[in-house]
Amino acid sequence: MKSERVDPFEGLLKFVATLSLENPYPDWQITDKLEGITIDSSLPKDTMLHETGIKREAIEGIWIIVEQYPDETGAKEGHLKWTELMRDYPDYPLKDIDSWSLEEK
Repeated sequence: MKSERVDPFEGLLKFVATLSLENPYPDWQITDKLEGITIDSSLPKDTMLHETGIKREAIEGIWIIVEQYPDETGAKEGHLKWTELMRDYPDYPLKDIDSWSLEEK
């Protein structure tokens, strides 16, 4: 699935709105932890798009959103793919999908 762009201002407003919710956490989430690597797939409330993020403490130290999916089934398949990739190649180069269009000029 080609990543969908979210207007940065709209995304920020949705993110701030989640802070005021009784339950700001995603409605759906899978998390796997390897040695120093966290792979998390969820349906976050700021974008409302299924996505996988990876945080490698020893390399980037920040969350990188690597893929978005049309539905939960795609997210589960993608999560498994990324978990296996990180297990086999923990220093594989990651590219953020830039869903908030922050890199656009």
